[in-house]
Amino acid sequence: MKKTILAMAVPALLVAGAANASVNLYDADGVVVDMSGAAEIQFYKGYNKSNDAYLRIDDADLIFTTTIAVTDSLDAVAGMGFKYEGDTNDTGGVESDELYVGLGGDFGTLTFGRQLLISDDAGNQKDYELGTEQIDFVKTSGAQVIKYVYDNGMFYAGANVDLDNDISEGTDGRSIVGGRVGVRFDALDARVYLYDGENLSGKINGTAYTLDTSGFNAELDYAISDAFDVAVSYGQVEYKVVSSSLKSDVDVFGISGGYQLDEATSFAVGYDIIDADGKGGVADAKSDSLYANVTYKLHSNAKVYAEVGVTDEEVGGADVDTDTGYVLGMEVKF
Repeated sequence: MKKTILAMAVPALLVAGAANASVNLYDADGVVVDMSGAAEIQFYKGYNKSNDAYLRIDDADLIFTTTIAVTDSLDAVAGMGFKYEGDTNDTGGVESDELYVGLGGDFGTLTFGRQLLISDDAGNQKDYELGTEQIDFVKTSGAQVIKYVYDNGMFYAGANVDLDNDISEGTDGRSIVGGRVGVRFDALDARVYLYDGENLSGKINGTAYTLDTSGFNAELDYAISDAFDVAVSYGQVEYKVVSSSLKSDVDVFGISGGYQLDEATSFAVGYDIIDADGKGGVADAKSDSLYANVTYKLHSNAKVYAEVGVTDEEVGGADVDTDTGYVLGMEVKF
């Protein structure tokens, strides 16, 4: 593989889910340094009837990546990422959520350190905020992550492990293993994510627990024509409270369709279902949501959008009082 191809491909593999635009800061003597980021602000009103609409920071991140030529077929790679927090306070914080090193080449990319897990990419539905959360793997990043990804255009795969985060001898901390396998054929892109985590801090029906979580999510995207496309997903996740009989088995289904009116304007509509079967005293829960949105591209790196949605929710056989949700948003990437 030519070095110029590696320099472009490796950062794209590592920064999946982040801003897909980038600014080249340095390119000489086999060293390439790029910077990319995203800022996304929304006027957001969720389904919770007791909450008012407010200005919300949905995405705010910055990442620096570098590839250094070791040989004609091998690069050393590294990345440093920052996430900006605080959407209701006058002042927010900055968190370093990515800091990794690794090697990349024809064999794929192997990285070590603080980074997003492969499961962070799970979910293919076309909502911005108002689809029922498609799949919840509880924890999708870690500080002791070993991750491998490979993509040859038609076939792609990856695996990762987040090592025990409690280094005290004789104690068990959080640990996660997972991966993804996918294929692309012309207009079809299909993949499945696998996940298994222990001692994760999460919630069942809004109550916080320490959970063992395992499951999968299968996704399919199909371009019917240049203008129409459809996305379908189905997943199952088991949440088991550690050292307890409390458990919830969740099935998640989503289907959405998109229409590209012209180069700048697109529309989407979708429907999501969650069906949770509680055991050991955990209440059953069900929800479904219907949403529609429109997006207008001001530029390839900037867009505005509007979305509206409705939902029905039920916990333990009792209806949850919900409100119509809406979102007006703008995203700028670089």
